[in-house]
Amino acid sequence: MTYSLLSRIPPERVGLNGEYDHSGLAKRVLQAFQIECAIDELEEVRVIQRGKVVVLLGNVASDHLLERLTSIALRVEGAIGVETTGIRLR
Repeated sequence: MTYSLLSRIPPERVGLNGEYDHSGLAKRVLQAFQIECAIDELEEVRVIQRGKVVVLLGNVASDHLLERLTSIALRVEGAIGVETTGIRLR
């Protein structure tokens, strides 16, 4: 029983293909952004993670886009919050 508990990957560490990835949450959030947003909207956006918190950095065109990115990020499994203090409006 202990083995099965230890062999399970925490949701924030699951990579794009189900493998262990220390930055898995950030990569899956970026992938979700790329699916739901235009490429030019994401040109100046970086995504990193601090544990289960998604951290957005860079520049966005509007508050509306920032709200949309926050909403998308929170729908990704493993995310419990989104930090946007590193985002500036263009």
